[in-house]
Amino acid sequence: MSGCPDLKTSTVRIEIARDPSVFDQLAKEYSSLTERADWVNPYFSPPWLLCWWNQQRKSRLPLVLLAYSGDEEFLGYWPFIEKPGLLGSKGLWPFIYDEANFHFPTCTKDVVPLFVEKLNQLLKTFLFVWIPQVPAAFWDDYLSLKIGKGKHLSITRDQRKSSLVIPKRGKSFEEYWQSKMGSKSRKSFRYDQRMLAGQGEISFESDTEFKDVRSIMPATCQVEVESGKTLENAGLYTIRGKRAFFFELLPELAKSGQVRISMLRVDDHPIAWQLELLQRGRSYLHHLAYDEKWKKYSPGKQLLQHCLERCWKEGRTVDFLPAPFAYKEKYATSSEVAHELHWIKKSIRGRIARRLISWNMRVRQKMRHRSPGLAAAVARQQITKANTDS
Repeated sequence: MSGCPDLKTSTVRIEIARDPSVFDQLAKEYSSLTERADWVNPYFSPPWLLCWWNQQRKSRLPLVLLAYSGDEEFLGYWPFIEKPGLLGSKGLWPFIYDEANFHFPTCTKDVVPLFVEKLNQLLKTFLFVWIPQVPAAFWDDYLSLKIGKGKHLSITRDQRKSSLVIPKRGKSFEEYWQSKMGSKSRKSFRYDQRMLAGQGEISFESDTEFKDVRSIMPATCQVEVESGKTLENAGLYTIRGKRAFFFELLPELAKSGQVRISMLRVDDHPIAWQLELLQRGRSYLHHLAYDEKWKKYSPGKQLLQHCLERCWKEGRTVDFLPAPFAYKEKYATSSEVAHELHWIKKSIRGRIARRLISWNMRVRQKMRHRSPGLAAAVARQQITKANTDS
């Protein structure tokens, strides 16, 4: 890129890739990279990158930071996409900005400061870099100091946190569950279980294999159509093109054991489903939905309890991902703050952009407090517009 040469140290070289063929290269290197990487983003695996890129307008350009050692060993990557900005400017948005719940690179820890410095240099060319939902450890170790001492403008937020359920050695799941449910809640939940069992034969299904995941996808549509999230414009398939995206993506993730789909059925009729992303001893709970007609039986809670128990017995941490839902905090054993950064070039256009971005944040925050459903609808409209802008 003009004005932004490759960044080199005595042991690491940072390159910029702008050609989509880079995703095929990442697919070849991914397995060996994750064996030595300190940071692995579950949303930046090759199936996510390739399926999402195939949904984008052909006029767009990726920008992927690549890291290599002195002996050409691949050390990591951080993908972005170029988007039009204010008054003819250009900005860098994170890859998979409309679905990913975390945004950080997949790489060894020693290259992260060089990636951050490279983004700092790229602000000579781009008006801003947007990095939402950054884990607290990544923020504290790599971004906060650089932003605080940098010459560029910035907007930061830490209003969201990720709730975690971490299995405790020597403690049974039943002990954990009772600690999170009061006596009245446990009694009510057992009643819901008995009442649902009276409606027919209850079965829980969990699929991780390619063939099984592909076969279960139509049943997820049955639940989504009747889900309250869809009615609130917050369903997984609400935005045009998303159903095709996930129908392509999830079976591909299953090929490398990165996904698990669970479903609750009554007489083989699907009434709730859950989507987990599996990575390095964690289950990232990406989506949970249930059929509103069965709401009085708490099908979502019943499926969630089943999945939490399975993860507990596996010794797998459940990450509810950054989202402001009370039930996630209720079940959590701990939580981690997620940060958001708009890093903006210090210029006249940068100052204007900073004001506009701050104003938009305030408006959306007020909207969320007054009408969460309307806020979700507006957010989906903004994502749709972002996906269709050239």
